[in-house]
Amino acid sequence: MAKVSFCDFDPKKSEVLLPQMFHILSTNMGKIAPTGNSCEEDMKIWLSYMTSEKIKETQILLMYDGEDLVGYFQYSIREDIILIEEVEIAPEYQRTFLFYHFLKYVSSIIPENIEYAEAYINKHNSNSQRIAQKLGMQIVGESPNGHSFRYRGEISSFKKILR
Repeated sequence: MAKVSFCDFDPKKSEVLLPQMFHILSTNMGKIAPTGNSCEEDMKIWLSYMTSEKIKETQILLMYDGEDLVGYFQYSIREDIILIEEVEIAPEYQRTFLFYHFLKYVSSIIPENIEYAEAYINKHNSNSQRIAQKLGMQIVGESPNGHSFRYRGEISSFKKILR
């Protein structure tokens, strides 16, 4: 890894960033939970969502290695909970220290009142499930469509692990 950095998503750069983000997402999730659609169809649906009004409540942090976008983190804050909506890291950066450094960064910038983290993790994504469990998150339910487990954990346990 060259120089790893993290920054907020800049909507003015959407035309360049969104296709790169989709490429990372489709590379990862295409293996875990294929939709049955063509890549072009999936991208059209995803871009429609990412440019809709629904996404306005969501925040996105980008992960870079030098000038290269290598991952992103999509989340929202609700009262005392950070809702982790998406964590996608390019395959060649998975199982490196990128995610660890990223979590340290996130734990340093989230508001002080945040006590819990929640995430839906696809039932076929065993790697993400293991990471959630290592961070002290536990299954507390599942998604309405039954495809994902709903995980919840205390932020304090994240911060202990990241010290």
